[in-house]
Amino acid sequence: MATLFVDKIDPQSGTSLEIGSSGDTITIPSGVTQTGVGGTNTPNFRAYNNAPFSFSSSVATKMRFNAEAFDTASAFDTSDYDFTVPSGEGGKYFLNASLRIAAGTNCYAAGYFFVNGGEYMLLANEVRDDYSGELIVNVTGTANLSAGDIVDVRCNSNIGSPSMDGSSSYAQGRYSFFEGYKIIE
Repeated sequence: MATLFVDKIDPQSGTSLEIGSSGDTITIPSGVTQTGVGGTNTPNFRAYNNAPFSFSSSVATKMRFNAEAFDTASAFDTSDYDFTVPSGEGGKYFLNASLRIAAGTNCYAAGYFFVNGGEYMLLANEVRDDYSGELIVNVTGTANLSAGDIVDVRCNSNIGSPSMDGSSSYAQGRYSFFEGYKIIE
């Protein structure tokens, strides 16, 4: 095997450069650092509720996430409880929320993502509980978002006085959190 020592390879014409042929395997040995390949899933964030939060029954109520574990673009607002897509960062996003709700018997709750104040998606998550006294509602999905879009999480329940768990004994919102990241395309 021959070794070629160069500092830069440019295409002979045009802007496309092909390395190898169909069926070839390109190996990058351990210890080599590569840059400009792939990407990072940023911006990304994880916000959580760190204190119990009571809300209205039978209406899609905005859930409170008033603390952050991380937020790479400072795009989550802990006073308004929503994520705003940063300038230049539109694209597909993975979104995930979990709500731990104090409940009673024969109750239900459903979680939603709202984009710019309008219901965006309910992802097959209506949870019913007849026994334990609590509900865990999970909402997960992908959304095509534009810069400036505002996303929040809402919950609708038939519980008389529902309360989202925010126990400080659960680090970074073990049960009640809202997180997301931009998908590399």
